[in-house]
Amino acid sequence: MDRLVGKNILIIIPKDYYMESEFDPVFEAMTAEGATVLVASSKLKEAVGMKTGRTNPDVLIVDAIEGITGDSYVSAAKGVRQVKGVFHGVVVIGGSGARTYLWKDELLRLLLNDRHRSGMVVAAIGSAVPCLGKADLLQSLEVTTEPGNKKALKEIEDAKGIFVDQPMTSHNRIFTVQNAAAVEAFLNPFIEEVGKTSVK
Repeated sequence: MDRLVGKNILIIIPKDYYMESEFDPVFEAMTAEGATVLVASSKLKEAVGMKTGRTNPDVLIVDAIEGITGDSYVSAAKGVRQVKGVFHGVVVIGGSGARTYLWKDELLRLLLNDRHRSGMVVAAIGSAVPCLGKADLLQSLEVTTEPGNKKALKEIEDAKGIFVDQPMTSHNRIFTVQNAAAVEAFLNPFIEEVGKTSVK
């Protein structure tokens, strides 16, 4: 069960109104597989879930772009950051806060694009799927999201993605997951894909 030892996983949540039923199983599964799991958001305050969940993010999205940084040390009077590792997998969690806080997040767009270009694995669940579209990762791909979420469907269409009513899609290290009910089907393929990434 330790398929992700030595791997770093970043789970991104909206700063409020994230979907616990998407977040909890992903967090638990990645931790159980031995990954180093960090939670990122656009603020470091406690995030409120859709129901009763509460999560304290570990890092800001802006700081996660550079990977996992060590203690900064000073060199020639300029602060230099020590990069300790990259994120081999990134999962963006939905919830009603995703549209408000994540869809237009320029830093998140850069992070997703950069991780995928670097050969790493990116995923989004439910109402967070449009974030992948904003990062120009869904063009001509079959993708899924909540079928009743008209705004998310419109974003996917704008991103030139092709909506399919399936629990999950996976193509070239990009995963889209319909909703919390489909998370179970997504975990194993995602873990296996992250397991194949090069360790930096």
